[in-house]
Amino acid sequence: MIRNPLGLRLDPNRPIREQIQQAARLGAKGVVLEASGDLAPHRLGETGRRDLKHQLRSVEVSLIAMALPTRRAFNTADQLDERIRRADAVFALAFELGARLVLANVGPIPAEDDAPRRETFAGALTSLGHRADHRGVRLAIETGNEPPATLRAFLDGLAHPALAASLDPANLLRAGVDPVAAATELHAWIAHAYAGDPIGGSTTARNPRGVGFPPGALDWEEYVGALEEVAYHGFLTVWPEPPADPARQFKAVADRVARIS
Repeated sequence: MIRNPLGLRLDPNRPIREQIQQAARLGAKGVVLEASGDLAPHRLGETGRRDLKHQLRSVEVSLIAMALPTRRAFNTADQLDERIRRADAVFALAFELGARLVLANVGPIPAEDDAPRRETFAGALTSLGHRADHRGVRLAIETGNEPPATLRAFLDGLAHPALAASLDPANLLRAGVDPVAAATELHAWIAHAYAGDPIGGSTTARNPRGVGFPPGALDWEEYVGALEEVAYHGFLTVWPEPPADPARQFKAVADRVARIS
């Protein structure tokens, strides 16, 4: 029995009100919003925040998480304090809107032999963890191209309760990393998970599940089963990738998950 509700990550370049209504019509139980544009903390005033919360309540859709927009990794000291300050503002916004999770691509974890950059990165993530904890949220690091064991070792080393992992099978498959193995490896650190195959861009890496799976194909049954085994019962968020239609992509995922259950 699949226990994970489905969510939808909305496009920051399209009207949010319309997308919230569409998400509800599609059957999504929650949405992920990016803290950019009109939803940036410095632009979304008190009235706008009240209105956004009302929109979500009116269609009975939860705010799963806020996504922190990042253009640069946290492994360089250049303007690092300012980037941490902006992240802190997103943490505060997420809590006020009712979310307890912020998702972010923090950049690749520097190698152990790159001591200065690794020290900067670890210090930045520790600071972000402290700030997230102070604001009442957790920061979930989006999985990227690196092996899940690398992220797990880093999180184990910091051992900060406000830091977590967000599992992105599409990104992992592009890098030739098995999302099923990643779920098992990261287990207790997983605070959020996406559901979907890579659609946009090229996926040339050999599928880690073997020759029976073409590049980019997610082993849905094993992936959802692995999340069940590690006791992850949170949302499975669909993150539509262009050029696919968001409604069609969400329905496709909903159908796949329904067949598993």
